[in-house]
Amino acid sequence: MRRILTPEGLFLYDRSTGLCLFTPDVRSKSWVKPLYAQVALTERCNLSCWFCYSNSSPGGGSEWDPRELKELIDFLDSWGLFGVSFGGGEPFLYPHLAEVAKHAWKRTGLDVTVTTNGLAASEAKIAEVEPFVSEVRVSVRSADSLGCLEKFVGRRFDVGVNLLLFRGARLKRLVERALKLGVKDFLINSFIAVGRGKTYARMEPREADFAELAEIILRHSREATFKVSGRVAEALRGRVEGFTPFEGEARGRIIAITADGKVKLSSLSEEAVSLNAFEEIPRAYRALVPRF
Repeated sequence: MRRILTPEGLFLYDRSTGLCLFTPDVRSKSWVKPLYAQVALTERCNLSCWFCYSNSSPGGGSEWDPRELKELIDFLDSWGLFGVSFGGGEPFLYPHLAEVAKHAWKRTGLDVTVTTNGLAASEAKIAEVEPFVSEVRVSVRSADSLGCLEKFVGRRFDVGVNLLLFRGARLKRLVERALKLGVKDFLINSFIAVGRGKTYARMEPREADFAELAEIILRHSREATFKVSGRVAEALRGRVEGFTPFEGEARGRIIAITADGKVKLSSLSEEAVSLNAFEEIPRAYRALVPRF
């Protein structure tokens, strides 16, 4: 069982059993290491969304060499993290996804998850990674992309839906249709004007958008789990119960590693530290994480 002591409490996790324990009574003064690492495999994506924090596009960009990526995974395992989440860009466009997922699952004690837009994932590609991941999270941005959920539901891994709350977003229909497809786990982030979305500050959610989200959670909290970012949680406070807030990534819970080998405290963060060797990651993390 892996243990990580944090300012929020003591976290314990065992991948072989799925057992997760947390006690808030035992705490450290500061973050020593994160719980999970988000690794962008590639900057290539089949979409070119206006809100993309990483400026990903079909034209591509940086991409991990599979040998170096396996070395990174081995280092994260030796550091004692709970798991690694593969993203992008679009991870199903990374030609070595199944290979590195298998390496992480078979050769380390790390939990393995994938975050995808779902549209580039063929049945064959999903089947290749199926034995080596515990969860796939599908980022759904419109009703048109909901149909791809059917490719993921009913497999050996858990399936969750990631939603983005922005000005005028209509999440009600997306949530209700996802529920009908069997999805019971939702993670909701608030749009922040970074990356390609930097020129769209006017699209950050308003009071009416948070009010609509509160109604959605209130209506469906008994049949699904809703996890929201710290920013959304603050806006919902006092309006509704039944959601699980997760702290802002800047507090140190996660570490993000870009496709060109930089370390950030969040995929949304613009502050990054370049690496010469993987052994520098803990030092880079400590330089970035806030002190208490």
